Amino acid sequence: MALLDVSSILLDPEFVDSFNVIRRAQVMDAHGRAVITNQTFSNTIGVVTANSPSDLDRRDDYEGMTRSISVVCQFHLRGETTGYQPDIIFWRGDNYLVRHVDSYPQFGSGFFQAEATSMDKTDNAFEPALTGRMIFNQPLNAVNLGIRG
Repeated sequence: MALLDVSSILLDPEFVDSFNVIRRAQVMDAHGRAVITNQTFSNTIGVVTANSPSDLDRRDDYEGMTRSISVVCQFHLRGETTGYQPDIIFWRGDNYLVRHVDSYPQFGSGFFQAEATSMDKTDNAFEPALTGRMIFNQPLNAVNLGIRG
């Protein structure tokens, strides 16, 4: 088991992203139909990375990209469990269905890693917002180029 606690890195504002989690409780009504109640957890934070390449799936009547992400966070994401549908992660305008969740206590107390697959027929094109120019005579920015002060 790993002994290095990387929780400070996994919670660093330079690495984390915010997303919403939609938790879907499910009960059966008197007619045997599923009734789903959504609960949204806004501004959840975690490290979100690509989990697989965005492969093009081409068929005679359909064309789409299959995308999946990996999320490491302290929020306990759920796959399908008794009484619940899998959680949905809403990140950068797209919905991702949680497919697999693992506990990762070796990263620090209470961390989970989830793999999620896009639910949308087409995903939004993400354009990162440019916040300004980097000034490379500042030590933090100079490190990005390998320049030592």
